[in-house]
Amino acid sequence: METKFAWHVHHDILLEPLLRPLKTRIAYIRRSKPQEEIEGRLRLLKLVKGELPAEIIEAGRAWVKAFKPSFEAEKAKAEADKASLEAVWLEADETLFKAERAWFEALERNREAVEKLHWEECPDCPFRNRKSIFPVYLKN
Repeated sequence: METKFAWHVHHDILLEPLLRPLKTRIAYIRRSKPQEEIEGRLRLLKLVKGELPAEIIEAGRAWVKAFKPSFEAEKAKAEADKASLEAVWLEADETLFKAERAWFEALERNREAVEKLHWEECPDCPFRNRKSIFPVYLKN
């Protein structure tokens, strides 16, 4: 399955691989976010169209791959609530944290290329100083 990438999945992260379908995130935003944020979040949330650096794609795929066992182990633990599942969950979570860290490190190493593509695809975006899509949160 192809890993998809999107801009502004979360307000304070420029680019992310989609861990769940985009429509799931859209439904969550409509259901759970403050009314005054919804329009802006949905306007900026979009799939990446251009070509990302290979390291970004590779790190994103690894993060998505690591996410599934962690999610499944957490779900099984919640359903069964057995101590034996704790070790499985912790191992899966450790793998996920390593993949997530690798993702953000790759993103930083490729920041210039990613930001160039971002400004081409999101020219009116309020995301500045790699902080948030909400200017009110920016603290300089």
